[in-house]
Amino acid sequence: MSLEEVSLLLFLVIDPFGNLPFVLAVLHRLPFPLYARAILREMVFALGILILFALFGAKIMDYLHIEQGSLRIAGGIILFLISLKMIFASTSEIFDDRYSEDPLLVPIAMPAIAGPAALTTVAVLTTRQGVPVGRVIEALVLVCVATLGIFLVGRRISAFLGPRGINAMEKLMGLLLNLVAVNMIMRGIRDFLA
Repeated sequence: MSLEEVSLLLFLVIDPFGNLPFVLAVLHRLPFPLYARAILREMVFALGILILFALFGAKIMDYLHIEQGSLRIAGGIILFLISLKMIFASTSEIFDDRYSEDPLLVPIAMPAIAGPAALTTVAVLTTRQGVPVGRVIEALVLVCVATLGIFLVGRRISAFLGPRGINAMEKLMGLLLNLVAVNMIMRGIRDFLA
């Protein structure tokens, strides 16, 4: 897979537009300087977690004796369920909303950004897809920078698009993620039968 393909897949999985309403809801009480600092901090944490999983995810999978087909199917199911929530509900409903102001690590860095879908996708890319770890890390950095930019201008995007526009964007991202999930499940089944 090329850098562009890996980046697009990770962008769809991390889903900054789908997570934007959730991030805005969690951090809505913070003035912009504190909001920006919290977003930057959470993105650094999320990137660190994803890079660690890119580096050591394969070893963890080997240690737990998890086969590649199982990983693809499980990852596809997780992505599928999250995509259904995005299409028919809202990202903010996927996570608990009982967090204090300026939360640390949870729930924005993990599980909103570096959630099970992103971790599984990183593991599938580095193990089954054979994408070099360096390329996955490069794509993660690009996607996290793009996500950071979207979150930093998130209040303006939300004001411009309005609730219906944000909702439509989330549904579109959910539909694309749904297609990726079905493809992962089908490839996992094919691996299992081969």
